[in-house]
Amino acid sequence: MKGGVGKTTLCIGIGEYLANYEGKKILLIDLDPQFNTTQSIMDLVNQAEEYMNDYRHRITIRKIFEDTKTISERPKIPSVSEVILKFESEPNIDLICGTIDIIKDDTSNKSLYKRLNKFINEHKLKELYDYIFIDCPPTISFYTDAALFASDYYIVPAKIDRYSILGIRLLNTVISNLMYDEELEITPLGIVYTMRRQEETMKTGEIRWRFEQNKDVAQMGIFSSSTFIVNDLMVGYQGNIASKYSKSREDIKNVSEEFLSRISQISSIKDDLDE
Repeated sequence: MKGGVGKTTLCIGIGEYLANYEGKKILLIDLDPQFNTTQSIMDLVNQAEEYMNDYRHRITIRKIFEDTKTISERPKIPSVSEVILKFESEPNIDLICGTIDIIKDDTSNKSLYKRLNKFINEHKLKELYDYIFIDCPPTISFYTDAALFASDYYIVPAKIDRYSILGIRLLNTVISNLMYDEELEITPLGIVYTMRRQEETMKTGEIRWRFEQNKDVAQMGIFSSSTFIVNDLMVGYQGNIASKYSKSREDIKNVSEEFLSRISQISSIKDDLDE
């Protein structure tokens, strides 16, 4: 995996579209030290100052991963109100804020990466929300493991370039190892091409063709919908929400509807196998 592929834009874009155009109740979890999801939502709800002056000091993702001070202490899962922010202006979008300060945390206790999953399960968040989206770092890390361990599905954003196959291979290896070690089932929803140009050059077409011949790529599958370069969205002219721009609104609508369709298809297959 690598940065610069529109990961956060895609995560927020699908979540916001489902919340405001499909009436879904959405929880966004920001596990990336760059905390771009948090910045985008704070901008959306006009609470950037509240985040800087208040939220980042007391109500962020760090609370979930806090370790005990002594061996005799029992770990404690924080309450929902200690971690999840709600907004009057966006009643269908809740947020667990990210913070750059997680880079200072001691993650040597590897068992802590299960805490996010425990938090979700103990508070029955999958019953409270239609979908929970986790924006994780673009690198293999403690927080990537935490996001994967708490997930039922994953989406891979990818630009059409020569480095994408290596990223897919690394991600596939990490997920396969985690599934084996923890006896998990994490289902790929597919790869979404992001930041495409409207006119594909011959060279780009060749790179895409080679990419799609890779067995790891074929195993994950590729969305038929893509997102295209929209300069105003890339520079955040009106924020980092795809539906706010006419040129990217149709892209995120198509990707979101395909997301729902793929979830539905996979759920139906699982139900048939369970019967």
